[in-house]
Amino acid sequence: MSQELESSWQTPPFEASPSVRLGWIEEQIQEGEGFICGQKAYKNLDRNMRIFDGIFNEKSGSTLCSNFLKYNIRKFVETISEVREIGMFGSDAPQFKQHAEMENKVAKAIYLESQYPRQLRKTLQFASVMGVGYLWPKCKATEYGFGERRIIFEPLGILDVVPVQVPTNNDIQEAYAVTIYEYMPIAEAHGRFPLFQSQLKPVNQVSYNSRLQARRSDFAERFHYGTQERNWGNLYCEIRYTFVRDIRINNTGYEIPMGDLNTSWFYKVPFVGQPIFGGIQNGKPFMRPAIKEDCRVYPFLRLMISSKGVDIPMYDGPNFDCHGMIPAVKYEVDDWPWEALGLSLVDNVASIEQTKRKHEKHVDRVITTKLDPPMGYDRTATGGPKIENFDIFEKSVRVGVDGKPKDILQSLLPEEVTVTEINFKFLELLSKMEKEQLGIDDLGSLMNMKMNVGSDSFDKALESVGPIAKGIASSMEASNAKVAYMLKFMIPQWLSTRRIMEYIGADNITPDILDFDPDSLVPSHMPDEYGPANTLPGQAMADGSFLVQASHYEKIERMRHFAKNLRLVSVPSTLLKITQLQEQQKYLMLFGRGYPISPHTVAKKLGIENYGDIDGNTEFEKWVNWKKLELLLMAQAKAMAAELGLGEEPGATGKQHAGGRPQSDKKPPKTVVKDKATGPRPVQKTSA
Repeated sequence: MSQELESSWQTPPFEASPSVRLGWIEEQIQEGEGFICGQKAYKNLDRNMRIFDGIFNEKSGSTLCSNFLKYNIRKFVETISEVREIGMFGSDAPQFKQHAEMENKVAKAIYLESQYPRQLRKTLQFASVMGVGYLWPKCKATEYGFGERRIIFEPLGILDVVPVQVPTNNDIQEAYAVTIYEYMPIAEAHGRFPLFQSQLKPVNQVSYNSRLQARRSDFAERFHYGTQERNWGNLYCEIRYTFVRDIRINNTGYEIPMGDLNTSWFYKVPFVGQPIFGGIQNGKPFMRPAIKEDCRVYPFLRLMISSKGVDIPMYDGPNFDCHGMIPAVKYEVDDWPWEALGLSLVDNVASIEQTKRKHEKHVDRVITTKLDPPMGYDRTATGGPKIENFDIFEKSVRVGVDGKPKDILQSLLPEEVTVTEINFKFLELLSKMEKEQLGIDDLGSLMNMKMNVGSDSFDKALESVGPIAKGIASSMEASNAKVAYMLKFMIPQWLSTRRIMEYIGADNITPDILDFDPDSLVPSHMPDEYGPANTLPGQAMADGSFLVQASHYEKIERMRHFAKNLRLVSVPSTLLKITQLQEQQKYLMLFGRGYPISPHTVAKKLGIENYGDIDGNTEFEKWVNWKKLELLLMAQAKAMAAELGLGEEPGATGKQHAGGRPQSDKKPPKTVVKDKATGPRPVQKTSA
């Protein structure tokens, strides 16, 4: 292979020698590290971590370190990381609605099993202190690769993800190549990569080409495992996952099989012009020539796995996940167009925090000195024992002096050195400045509002949510949407029907899932392979049945079609569904007033699971159909009551009105409880 190809930006083909491909990986890592080193978040990383940890270099003689910064950032992170779901899916196609409900239940089970809020909180902690954090959704087999598969979410920091060729929008999802570092116990590395056990080396036995590479292992020890006093470098191994948006087209003239046969990521790549299956017309399959879009060698990214010290790539092939996205999702809490990796919150308040701590230490030192001041005495006037070691705080101190003790023994501390009200006001000012920079007041309004969402001051409280909280909410929703998008592909790809049943029970499995491959959620055939009577094309048997044929589509194509029909309808937001709560209040009020709106729509707005839907293209049509159904249900209930001999209670002449004046609608709706004596009932109140 020529030197020109080795130094090229484009990844070498898989036919290239292992040394060339490994050299390209090293080159891309160096390019990405150069990108990271140029970012402000990395340049200020050491200083920001010292400030966050409360390390103060000034030798002041005071041990005081209030470090309210850590408390404020923790409060900030805890507020914005409070989410109650990964994402919710829906579908406008009736045949996929049950699939969407099933995936929603599975997503909630994964949310609980993976401790998603805790992992998201760690990611946001990285972002708040280091400028950027990443969340890596992945399927991981337990027991070092031999146990059951689980979908987990791994938090990563600024040095764990190395992107190359990041576009102007700073979204690493669109980068050309991204390397993710994982430091796993050496025993686990041997279990997951058994063919390379003799070559895998722990961190301490490899040499690094740059200061950042050497620093990364220290970073991993400190921020992923906790600083260990002894042998961390000999017990952990560095594994690198390089995801490449390889744009190669198959022009070889022959079909290329990709991945391992019988795996969920296996597929075949046709060459340009090759006759391929084009669909079914009039019940018969037809062929068409393959175009370049059909002939991408790596349509779902290329994955190259390597380890420092192993002289060949340990894996080089199609990405395991079929969603086709860079798996590391970036989270930022202070993003700017010219800061590709965002800014740390500590950056914004570093000078304030350092000034505050310096002033606190001086105040502490003055107060401490006032309690035990430096003393001086007139040696010619004492006439008694020397009192160089005189301690005024000793119990029962008795010292004889000639003359007045006040004139002989004096404090050497100048009267100007004292703590006044101005000092404490200055500290209050610094604390206020820090909170405003961090947006703590914005988030405080947010927390108060969610607890008083039905109060009369809701609109005013909504206005008090400042731009910082709203901006963070918008940024987080975009990142959460990417995680949820990946998840809808990962569920059918990695989880078997048996595993799904463990999550949600057999009754919640849609019947059409149990087709000719009952152990997989992936449909056995595509919709266009079914005939008018839901029969598959094939040879008719003597009894009128059909001999089922194998699908014309690859399994990975059927899986992606299954996932693409599910639409992402909601993701968790840091505004904690405040705008949704407003919407819910509105629909409850309209429904309670008898407005023509179906209960199915109200249930959907309230997030009531599995309530069902009703036919109708418009909301009014749904309401009409609901009224018809309501009449039918009432008639059936009357008929059943008559059969059972049940009648109306004596004296019951119909529904009694409880009285009271109508609502004035002069104020925003809020939920109140009425008739507490006879039985509490919630109502929507809009009157003064």
